Amino acid sequence: MNTHTQLVQPVTLSFLRPRLRWSALLLTLSLAACGGSGGSDSSSSIPDSGDGNNGGIVTPPTDPDTPVNPDLPDVPDPDVPDVADGMIMVDGTVYKDMASAQAAIQPGSLVVIGAGTYKQGLHITQDNVTVQGSEGTHFSGVAIQGKATFVVDGDAVTIEGIECSGVSVPDQNGACVRQQGKDLTLSRVYFHDSEQGILSSSGSGKLTIEYSLFERLGKAGRAHAVYSNNDALEIRYSKFYSSKDQGHEIKSRAPYTLIEYSEIASLSGVDSRLVDVANGGQLIIRDSVLEQGPKTSNYQLIGFGLEGMKSGVTQSVQLENNIVLMERQNGNVLLGLPSDSSGISVSITGNDFVGSKFNDQDLYNIKANNTLYSDRSSFGLGPFPELPNIGI
Repeated sequence: MNTHTQLVQPVTLSFLRPRLRWSALLLTLSLAACGGSGGSDSSSSIPDSGDGNNGGIVTPPTDPDTPVNPDLPDVPDPDVPDVADGMIMVDGTVYKDMASAQAAIQPGSLVVIGAGTYKQGLHITQDNVTVQGSEGTHFSGVAIQGKATFVVDGDAVTIEGIECSGVSVPDQNGACVRQQGKDLTLSRVYFHDSEQGILSSSGSGKLTIEYSLFERLGKAGRAHAVYSNNDALEIRYSKFYSSKDQGHEIKSRAPYTLIEYSEIASLSGVDSRLVDVANGGQLIIRDSVLEQGPKTSNYQLIGFGLEGMKSGVTQSVQLENNIVLMERQNGNVLLGLPSDSSGISVSITGNDFVGSKFNDQDLYNIKANNTLYSDRSSFGLGPFPELPNIGI
């Protein structure tokens, strides 16, 4: 198993171009497809159940860097036009300031922002607009309309290759992006050290986040790295680390929430839940790493329907083929449900659970359909804060 993903090193936008080396997790998926237990054991060793009944140590894979899924999509590498530092190009015309560039945006425009640190935000009112950053495009400490660095009222907008940090507003929910139009895509963005990464409005269609990094976001338990009020939230190939001030890494009120091929980790952050689907719906988390850290303020790793269930919506939780690390010192609960959970379908299969016993591990057929390891070493993982390397 490759377990050398270091999480404290400086991050640049080039870090957001994932490698197609799906090591430990995809090896697990390959074994499961061949009739394996869904764990990391490539031999006949008996995994440690975490409750003292077994005692075996699982042998880590011998060749963790071998790609085992050649069908993964290629990482997008858009051909960003060259723009001088500090300049903004809209449909081939170069502008020296953000206000002039904003006024020039039309439906379907391509906006390319040169390298540099920007102190002016951007209000996007037109549809089908694409905003591309260059290597080193950074928006720092800027909010417009008392909301966010980017306020998006247009539909079908894409923002990619942008770094954003230091956003704060009097309402304590300052975001890098406020989505108010429908169907927004964030790709290869790095949002960090703000009150919120993205906040979307109700009825705003789909929010897609891919190939991105969100870290050290949150404020007063009310602002989060991702706060989705969309109709659908889809996240893939992305990382969410160290939310702060009791914020969640991902909070969704969308009726449909999909998270796949991603890492969601408390690390040393004083966060709350890794994923909070406040009003229920369909939640799917698969092929990902989830880590509940030692300083997290909430004993529940995932919350579902705890703020009232939406009527007329399918209510289901599916956790499949994930690696889940339970490292909160004062106890862990995998899945927090409302007191009346009779209408919720729960499927938890093919996951590897690593760490101390969690309070609900005897529910949902977890022991029968998953693999439990008592600690990092039995899973073949190094000391905290290392995470399993799934190749992103």
